[in-house]
Amino acid sequence: MTTDETEPGVLRAREWITGAAHPLDTTDPAALLGDLEPLRDMAGDASVVGVARGVHGAREFGRLTHRVLRFLVERLGFRSLAIEAGARTGTAVDSWLRTGRGDVASLLSDDHSWWRTAEFVEVLHWMRARNEHRPGDPVRVVGLVDVDEPDMHVLEQKLAANTLRWRERTGHRILYWSGSHSAVGHARSVAWTADRSGAGDTDRNAGSYLRERLGTGYLSAGLTFHHGTVDLDGAPVRVPAPPSDFTDAVLGSTHLDRYLLDLRAGGAVAEHLADAPAKLRLLGPHSDPTQPAGMSGGSLPEFFDVVLHTREVTPATPAHGPAS
Repeated sequence: MTTDETEPGVLRAREWITGAAHPLDTTDPAALLGDLEPLRDMAGDASVVGVARGVHGAREFGRLTHRVLRFLVERLGFRSLAIEAGARTGTAVDSWLRTGRGDVASLLSDDHSWWRTAEFVEVLHWMRARNEHRPGDPVRVVGLVDVDEPDMHVLEQKLAANTLRWRERTGHRILYWSGSHSAVGHARSVAWTADRSGAGDTDRNAGSYLRERLGTGYLSAGLTFHHGTVDLDGAPVRVPAPPSDFTDAVLGSTHLDRYLLDLRAGGAVAEHLADAPAKLRLLGPHSDPTQPAGMSGGSLPEFFDVVLHTREVTPATPAHGPAS
């Protein structure tokens, strides 16, 4: 995939994105939700919405997911948040959501670092405040998997199985907040390439199992960005524009600050997005932002049903860091 402005496929993709995208006004979790209203039809009757992100440590990703959760809860009746955290953490946080006893940030201290952010703690405080006003109709949290599960194949199966088990137990519609691209709704395996050569490890992801079980009852939403600064392992790291062969570069070619895009909208999706193999940027704690790993194995509409794209991101804030 190329972002050469003279390449006809890129021009068609940019034109389609510009026409089909729904601009988003803000990432402020407390803002009015009218700009997210198109998500109502996109979600349809889905009982699970999975949010997948290719990098941890982006403040805007946490805030946008918070807004999506608010919309799903307030307007579509969702009542659970499933996270890639240990069952013990999930149980403790779920208890805090009901009682308010203790310090919720401390309950996250033994789990993945990407939950120990001010942005995620703000989500939990919003859930707690809502539950205080509606104790008979609480919003709940479930931790999906042990933090130290070493086998990625087993991990992905557990993420999906435990999401489905929670759905059957509670009857809730669920937002599955993935810690990575595990929520990709791909029916096949996904290749995680460490070097851009096209070779890499391949495993089925949790979203593929959810898609297999739920069909259109599972909606996969991808969080992507063009450039900015992210927190990687406790340090701010500048991330340049994506390499030209990455799909993220095409998504960022419109210069919209942020947008919501239904990849199924308007009949045929832009030929360049539907037919070309996608390559989505992945950045971990020890990544070189100038040479990111990529996720491949299908076209963009095979990976995601919808995309929430942000042009520029800033670092997530540590849970006990300064307010911003």
